[in-house]
Formats: sequence, structure tokens, C-alpha cells
Amino acid sequence: MSAATLPLAWRPLCSTRAIVLITLFSVTAVLLASIGVPVDTSPRWPTDITADGWSVGPESLDSSRPGVATVTRVLTHPSGARASYIITTSPNAKTVFRAGAAVPYLGNGYSVEPAQAVPGSGYREAFIARRAANEAWLQISIYGERRGQFGSGVLGWSLATLDSLLGRANDYYLARIVMPYDDAHPELARAALGLADILLPQAGEFYGT
Repeated sequence: MSAATLPLAWRPLCSTRAIVLITLFSVTAVLLASIGVPVDTSPRWPTDITADGWSVGPESLDSSRPGVATVTRVLTHPSGARASYIITTSPNAKTVFRAGAAVPYLGNGYSVEPAQAVPGSGYREAFIARRAANEAWLQISIYGERRGQFGSGVLGWSLATLDSLLGRANDYYLARIVMPYDDAHPELARAALGLADILLPQAGEFYGT
């Protein structure tokens, strides 16, 4: 039999798997195109801040980034210790979650190391940022939203993506306790941890309601 008379087997132009993927991508594109902006689009933050033994100063608001609010409160202790309580919040998860909690320090010449004196707890992150020989800061932070404090990892991003697909409003935030740090004074780490145990759950309760 000559090659000219060989039967040609019919093959589909696209495999079943490719058709399924194309369909899924098309449906996703339609969903994304039809998602509306949530009605509740203004950042909000807790204003009733209390911590036993600490005096809470007035809030300082930075709203220079559209749709994002960064609110700072300075707390002072009779011993002379000072700490900053900072909340960065937005209804847009990407503006809060995309940058790690250490980015502001790394972008300003600091080196960052884990804070060994602060025990881990859930999705909290604790580190010491150092610059030069006599400048160091201890930061304890948590990422959260209305459902809880899940960090900015896979779980946090997955829940935020679900909100976007459903067009569901939410409050995303990064809450931080920042204090000057000195290796010779471990009581500073204990003071920061005590504030974190009080103020970070307060943030969770505020956004949860």
C-alpha cells in the first residue's frame, strides 16, 4: 500500500484538558470583570486604645496613600519606656498584605533578625531591626482582617481572594508594636510583649465586630 492511500486517523485540535482549562479561564475572567467595588471602601481603625499602666497619646494619621490609612499612637510608661502602636489598614488586601512587616526597615538600611526574647504566638512576627551600633528597634506585628488574624501567608491571601471574587467588603490591617531595643535591658522586650498581648487582640476584636 502506498503512502498516498494510508488512512489518516482523526485527532481533535484541542485535548479535553485544554478545553476544560480554557472554560475555567473564561469563567474566571467573566467573574473578575463583573466584580463591583464594595460599598464600604473607607479605611477604619480602633480609636479606643487602652493598656493598663500606659498613657496613650493622640493619634497621628497618614492618609497619603489612596485608600490606605496608617494610624500611630505613642504610649508612655511611668518608668520612662515609650512604644508606638501603629495600624495600617485598607479595604484592599493587596495594599496591606503585599509588603512584609520588615520592608520599611530593610528599605532604610536596617538589618533584621528574629527577636529570640519574644516567644512566638500564632501568626505574630517579632524581629529586631538594627542600624549602626547604637540604633535598634523591636517590632511585634500581626496581619489580620474581619474574620481573624491569619497573617499574610497562603491562608490570608486565599481568604482575601475569595472576598474579591464574591465582591465582599473587608478590613485588612497590619498592627504593630514598636519599641527602642537594647540588648542590655531585656525588660524592654517584656514590656513590648505585654503591650502586644493587650493591643493586638484589641485590634482583632475591633475588626471582628
